[in-house]
Amino acid sequence: MDLERAYSRIPDRRYADFRAFLEAAGGRGVGEGGRLKPALRWRPECSEEERVVSFPELRAKAEGLGSFLLGRGLGRGGRVAILSENRPEWCVSYLAVVAAGLVAVPLDASLDEAGLLRNLAAARCQALFVSGRLAKRFPALCAAAGLVLDFDLEPGKGEDGRVSFAEAAAAPLSAPLPKAGELGPKAPAVIFFTSGTTGVAKGITLSHGAVIANVNASRMSLYVDEDDVFVALLPLHHTYATTCSFLSGIEAGCTVVVVDRIAPSAVLRAIREGGVTFLIGVPLLFDKVRGGIEAEFSKLPSFPRALLRGALSLSRFSALRLGLPLGRLLFRPVREKAGLGTVRLAVSGGGPLAPATADFFDALGINLVQGYGMSENGPLISVNLPKRKDNRSVGFPVKHTELRIGEPGPDGIGEIQVRSPSLMEGYLDNPEASREALTEDGWLKTGDLGRVDARGFVFITGRRKSLIVTEGGKNVYPEEIEGRFEGSAWIKESLVVGRPSRRGHPGEEVIAVLVPDFEKLALAHPGREKDAAFVESLLREEVQRVNKTLPPYMKLADFLVKDEEFEKTSTRKIKRFIYQEYAKANPRR
Repeated sequence: MDLERAYSRIPDRRYADFRAFLEAAGGRGVGEGGRLKPALRWRPECSEEERVVSFPELRAKAEGLGSFLLGRGLGRGGRVAILSENRPEWCVSYLAVVAAGLVAVPLDASLDEAGLLRNLAAARCQALFVSGRLAKRFPALCAAAGLVLDFDLEPGKGEDGRVSFAEAAAAPLSAPLPKAGELGPKAPAVIFFTSGTTGVAKGITLSHGAVIANVNASRMSLYVDEDDVFVALLPLHHTYATTCSFLSGIEAGCTVVVVDRIAPSAVLRAIREGGVTFLIGVPLLFDKVRGGIEAEFSKLPSFPRALLRGALSLSRFSALRLGLPLGRLLFRPVREKAGLGTVRLAVSGGGPLAPATADFFDALGINLVQGYGMSENGPLISVNLPKRKDNRSVGFPVKHTELRIGEPGPDGIGEIQVRSPSLMEGYLDNPEASREALTEDGWLKTGDLGRVDARGFVFITGRRKSLIVTEGGKNVYPEEIEGRFEGSAWIKESLVVGRPSRRGHPGEEVIAVLVPDFEKLALAHPGREKDAAFVESLLREEVQRVNKTLPPYMKLADFLVKDEEFEKTSTRKIKRFIYQEYAKANPRR
């Protein structure tokens, strides 16, 4: 496929730095008669009052805050932490910091105070933007931060050394800001702390040019224009949310509807009231939406339910085989009832999306595409295109990004490696880890295993660190087996791990750790969901079903039942490193 031609539909605006980015953004969203389009919209939880920030206001507030920070003695490259729920002030703070030549350090509010203090100290932050709720929750963090700007502190009411965000934003400029282009693309812009699924926290430093290149890549791959309306519902302290949900929308002149909590009622209300057309989420979100709609379908009498299933099958065939979005017409009432009537495109990232879920959304008339990325690349690496996609794949490399397969085996599978202007500057104060992350010729080693097919689609088969090598020397990719449990009636979560061969030979046997779906069990078999032997018998049937679909070397030798959900990161990925020894620590049945 001619990717350059596909990407050329959207202009590639490579700003020299975020000062230039902010100046350009401030001039967007001006309609006929000078009517100002919202840049950011937010309805706080338990409030009927909506807060709106226009594009010129976004620029003015960011410039005011940036000048305030510089006037308080922060020098170029000084680091400023941001800790808050999703809200417009988070977005304004980010742009204020980076456009002033400072470095933003987004913090994860799901951490405990000790973890936040470690990250604050590691980044050597000189100031902190914080919401009022979190300032009360983490007093030691505020005390350690030095200069604290509180989003909810009223002007003129300084408290415990904290400064009112609104007062600082509205104050006369006290220090000159850099000129557009003065900072340059190589200047550090942001440090994201990420632990992912490995358990080792690292600070990833991205430059102005790296983030801006990735913003453009996102827009160009997904055909974003100024008529779209974005929703920022994923936590903004992640690169995925910042780049794709926030900055891409602002750069394109779109309104970004901000959601402060990922609760179905809050998300659907924001989508419905905001007229959201562009929905970016993680697989769990789309799985839950699908589950909710299917649960409503199951309540229908048998005849209309059968008609509906037939219509879904027809719509799925039309979308996947003929490229005709028949579902846009057939299921419009369903989408509107679900609160998704305005959504034209949905994007899933942050983990593997079940192909069946993508197929379901296609049948429903919502184009759902899957992408792939890493914070170390800003984060977007590849994504399916709206009009050229494969629901089993993570799509094509995005604009500015090269992708190769390192040391492929006979099956074409090897480590996915990438090179782009979005690559990180390195891990914070960790030159050894920074060197280890790259090949000798400068390509990022993702640690993911995959292949590229003849059409150019990228497929991920697993993680190098989670690879299981059997006693016969065969490579087993756990994620491939886990995908076979998708849609199971009785299994909520699955994790496939290795365990030393019971015959004492080198290599491992393949084991599944399964979390039952007790809610579904209670509905289908009232009272028996607490019967361990009964539950295990149902899970054994599921394992047998999956084994019938696997080649001999991949078949599950055993399974373990875990009553509680797996521990996850804030982006809902299972912390695999915790469970690598799980099967070894539990007795064989």
